[in-house]
Amino acid sequence: MRRIGLWLVVAVAGCGGGSATDGGTADMAMAARDMAQAAGDMAVAAGDMAQPPGSDMASAPDLAMACPPPVFKEDLSACKPAMTDYQPRDNMSKNDTWPACNSDDNVFHPIDPNSVSTIARTKAFEDIAKKLWDAGKIPVAADFGDAKILYTQAEGIDSRVQRRQDIHYPELANGAKCSDMGLPAMFPDRCAGPAKLLPILNDAFVKGAMGDKPLTQAARIEAALLWFFYISPLSEIWSSTSSVKDIDSMVAYYGGGFTRDNPIGLGRYVKAIAPGTHDRVFDGLLAARCWRNLDMEMGTAVNLKQRGQAWAQVDKALLRGMALILRARLGELKCAMGDRKDAHFAFVQTIGPLMDRAARVIDPAKADALKAQVGAASADKVDTAAAQAALDGLFGCP
Repeated sequence: MRRIGLWLVVAVAGCGGGSATDGGTADMAMAARDMAQAAGDMAVAAGDMAQPPGSDMASAPDLAMACPPPVFKEDLSACKPAMTDYQPRDNMSKNDTWPACNSDDNVFHPIDPNSVSTIARTKAFEDIAKKLWDAGKIPVAADFGDAKILYTQAEGIDSRVQRRQDIHYPELANGAKCSDMGLPAMFPDRCAGPAKLLPILNDAFVKGAMGDKPLTQAARIEAALLWFFYISPLSEIWSSTSSVKDIDSMVAYYGGGFTRDNPIGLGRYVKAIAPGTHDRVFDGLLAARCWRNLDMEMGTAVNLKQRGQAWAQVDKALLRGMALILRARLGELKCAMGDRKDAHFAFVQTIGPLMDRAARVIDPAKADALKAQVGAASADKVDTAAAQAALDGLFGCP
């Protein structure tokens, strides 16, 4: 099993009192690794035997765990699909309300499999991870320099962060774009890439290269990029209305390719923590592909109601995935010490506030409870149990 970040442990307290065995093998392997770390054995433990090149755990004394986080077992037995959900894994979609389409075989059929530059961006995320948080060591200045080159390569991640829109917020008027001068400052919610993520990324790359709390800077970069890869598939569904090839970019932003199995990038994180949630994400991505197959596939789509159904299905499952990533990091925060604890806290403080919009739509009281914890003045003041309980109540089903 591959390591999911330097700090991300998928073995965290159960969600919604779950006891299902989905992902149980992965959980036991991760738990074994964490127990080894807790004992001060910084070798990669069971289920994580293949360390990336350059690992040097002995050089990172602050990576030790104070205690092994409890095991998470996903239980979706109480979760039912919405009436409008596309369900390709249920009798090839014959039992849902969607018309027959090319996604019914549970396979993503790309519009143009040979021209998806997004795959390279998702692979670049993995390469950045190996430099900064997936190598089992404290990154040094050269690692941040190498990672910045990967991040800023032509038509790479940086080029898309600078224009990425968060489709949850109202569209800009008169065809304006978030890459237009001055608009990110005027519309920071819609222009989340340049207004919210870009400042974090630029600051963290600079500070990391200067040796200023490198674990913390790596965690900030990881969190900001994960959020970018969360909002990007949703943005691509929206833009594919008129640019159909963007539907290929949608699925590539999630998993780096067109298949349900063996995703990279954000899909790797979600599947390792919660395989059932990963499957629901991919069902939603197939729903979006189904919509474009049914709706003027080589032209401009007109069935915006069906687009909205696919978009909502993807968003709900992705939000659950992001909530579980945050939940896992909260579990690590409770158990970590020293620089590693600071890094977990930086991760939580980066992604936590970005979850507020979705949380507030679902339950303002629980949103307030989550906000209070992710916005705590220090890591020691975070009530991990309260934060995780809020996440459980808000994002219990994909």
